Amino acid sequence: MEQTHGKVLYLDPFSGIAGDMFLALLIDLGIDQDALVEEFERMGLRFDLSVSQVNKNGIAAINAKVTLPVDDEDGDEDEDDDNGHHHTHDHEHSHGHEHGQEHGHEHDHGHSHHHEHGDSEADEEAMPHGHGMEVSEIYEILGKLSEPTKSKAIEMFSTLVEAEAQVHGTAVDSVHLHEAGAIDAIVEIVGAVKGLELLGVSRVVSGIVNTGTGFAKMAHGTYPVPAPATAELLKGVPQRVDSFSTIRKEMVTPTGALILNQLVDEFSPISMTVEQVGYGAGTRDLDIPNVLRGFLGYSASGDETKRLALLESNIDDMNPELYGNLMELLYRTGALDVFFTPVQMKKNRPGTRISVLSEVHLKDAIINTMMKESSTLGVRVSYPERFEAEREILNVQTDMGTARVKVAHFHGETVNISPEYESCRLLSHESGIPLKEVYAAALQSAREQLPRKEAQN
Repeated sequence: MEQTHGKVLYLDPFSGIAGDMFLALLIDLGIDQDALVEEFERMGLRFDLSVSQVNKNGIAAINAKVTLPVDDEDGDEDEDDDNGHHHTHDHEHSHGHEHGQEHGHEHDHGHSHHHEHGDSEADEEAMPHGHGMEVSEIYEILGKLSEPTKSKAIEMFSTLVEAEAQVHGTAVDSVHLHEAGAIDAIVEIVGAVKGLELLGVSRVVSGIVNTGTGFAKMAHGTYPVPAPATAELLKGVPQRVDSFSTIRKEMVTPTGALILNQLVDEFSPISMTVEQVGYGAGTRDLDIPNVLRGFLGYSASGDETKRLALLESNIDDMNPELYGNLMELLYRTGALDVFFTPVQMKKNRPGTRISVLSEVHLKDAIINTMMKESSTLGVRVSYPERFEAEREILNVQTDMGTARVKVAHFHGETVNISPEYESCRLLSHESGIPLKEVYAAALQSAREQLPRKEAQN
């Protein structure tokens, strides 16, 4: 078999995505549930997670549901720890998919309180109003997690709250979360981050997401699909919006949109060797299977190419002072690279070719920026393939201090070692030693360190 590396998860959100669907998918793909529960218990939250096998239009899938335990008969909550929280585990299901993973695990965390996301998994519009949990409380809860889960979970929740604040025209500190919705979001975010870590996934790729159509009922009324906070989080994500679809439902929740926004590395076709297929179920029964499908496997080492968009335009009549601003705006829009090339144009006029490399899904945004901010009348688009070396950053010790060095590997070989400019410039400034000498010292130290590191691997 061809040499492979880097475990990849490819998402196929043909029926949308929600946080509980993503968590269920990871469970179906075989994450270590004991390790996941151990991470959940660090937070000290009181909730139940039930996991069961369901059937969606003939497809066996996993359903994961977060519920809040009801109080006991006297109205007093159980106090199993210092925070008055508990997480129960009374497993009650087993299933046996034939798509590469057997399920012998069981979950039923059995209280009667049943919390759903609005009409189902999609009508949740992120619960920003009423009494419940303060944002500061949630950050304190997430702060109890282990790294690297903690940092990513906090970053994701910050993005979610910022989207809510943006939509409702309020400050982040003013966003209040209903307890049920907040705990749902916390569990789904932490489960997503920790689940990918437990699966050993190094890269997440996704296809185009189906957002659904129609209207959805929210706390403040009825809103078009995708709902405001969801739409905010879906910026930059390729979407399929079909106003004539017979399925007039919201298919993407804010937490689902957050997962696409924060955990997906690329939206594009992919070449991979698939080892497992998993299905995470939504709550509704639709005309199509209401599942999030995921393919887990490996990408080809070294020979894998990445498809990019190359956008170009030749200009001979633009004020030279505008080029710097154009480059800055293109990078801000998401360009991977921007470069200007002198060209000779018609009537022997000197001109400039503007070339922009970007992810394919950002093509329209890049074109819009080029049209608005330059004097061009048209943009050419092509789709080159780019071979990429694996890159890692080493922290190496020199007599001047610690320097960062970028190391590139291709086909399993180290092909380039390059000291990072800003790191070396700072050491040069602090020590008074010329930058070229700092570069040489960092390079020498990296070469000495690499054989030891490769031997350990």
